[in-house]
Amino acid sequence: MRARLNTYANRGRPFEELLKLASSRYQAAGRGVIRKVPTEFLPIRDARGEVVSCKVEEKSCVDFLGRFYNIPVAVEAKHTDGRRIRFDRVEPHQAEYMDAWCKSPGAVGLVAVSFSMKRFFVVPWQFWEAARSAWAAGGPPGASVPVKEYGWFWDTPGKASVSPEELLPDWEISMGGRFALPYLDIIEQMARGKQNGTN
Repeated sequence: MRARLNTYANRGRPFEELLKLASSRYQAAGRGVIRKVPTEFLPIRDARGEVVSCKVEEKSCVDFLGRFYNIPVAVEAKHTDGRRIRFDRVEPHQAEYMDAWCKSPGAVGLVAVSFSMKRFFVVPWQFWEAARSAWAAGGPPGASVPVKEYGWFWDTPGKASVSPEELLPDWEISMGGRFALPYLDIIEQMARGKQNGTN
């Protein structure tokens, strides 16, 4: 009997496949090279030597790494079938990696979010981390933290999770067009915000 993959662990697979498709189209257009970071699995075998399951051998840093033009990019993809997504869905080892990544000159970290594969957002790491840290610090419920970066101003929701309506409209992206899901275009908006000196 063939082992079934854990459906919880694979709930974000369609979203990752969409990001892989978009990444391949960015590469075909000569705009960037972004690759899925493979997860290392250790097979678990039964007494007959057949693979019956597997476990993660080493936790992945983030889901995607590469470059957009000459800008180093790290992307963590998160999917939810609910109306809200928790900030701690980015796990501590991933947050640590993103923090280190974004310290390199010019490097960009992004959290790509799918709400039921119907609405999509790309949140720059600085904003996600501010909301995540504010909640983890145990401030009063509903206490927001203002964040200003790349010409954007955002008050974190002061909660453990966020809804699409609480994210900035500029971060929402729509499916379709040349790149299927133009998630990397937000980097151009970030660059314009920095050039304009609005933060």
